[in-house]
Amino acid sequence: MRTVVVDAALALAVASEAICVLGVLASGTVYERLHYSGATTSVAPFLVFLAIVLRQPHPYTAPVWNALFTALVLFTLNNVLSHAIARVARGRERGDVGL
Repeated sequence: MRTVVVDAALALAVASEAICVLGVLASGTVYERLHYSGATTSVAPFLVFLAIVLRQPHPYTAPVWNALFTALVLFTLNNVLSHAIARVARGRERGDVGL
């Protein structure tokens, strides 16, 4: 039963990433691309974390802590980076930022 849940979590993680990549490719503006790229770090890393937790015999092993740290860092930093990119894109559209 545990193996089925692990496989399902990993399959859902891959499917969510594939949907986000298709969204980035199909989107027209930089803001839409940021929206879809932001979605990549909200679901899939936590599904991979769930799969690692279920796969490990003891929940306090290094792979579990590494997966939790990675998922939280991706979730947090993507919000910060998306906001920064959107600010620069908006400034470039208005002519406020010159590169």
